[in-house]
Amino acid sequence: MKVELRKKDHNHIHIQIIDEGVGISKERIKHLGEPFYSIKEDGIGLGLMICFNIIQQHKGTLSIESEVNKGTSVEICLPLE
Repeated sequence: MKVELRKKDHNHIHIQIIDEGVGISKERIKHLGEPFYSIKEDGIGLGLMICFNIIQQHKGTLSIESEVNKGTSVEICLPLE
């Protein structure tokens, strides 16, 4: 896993988390963050929804890109003020 932190511009900070795991299919990615949707066998599907809401309340964005058998990249962009 790799974590990068950098200023995107003068007003935003960019956090990127990258792994080279099994990846997530495009069909599943579009449902991530929905309440009670989980790709984990014992998950309840609220953790990522809460993350999306917290970041949104701080006027930020969270995006997920993934390719099966290649890995996943999560990008969080937050305003500095």
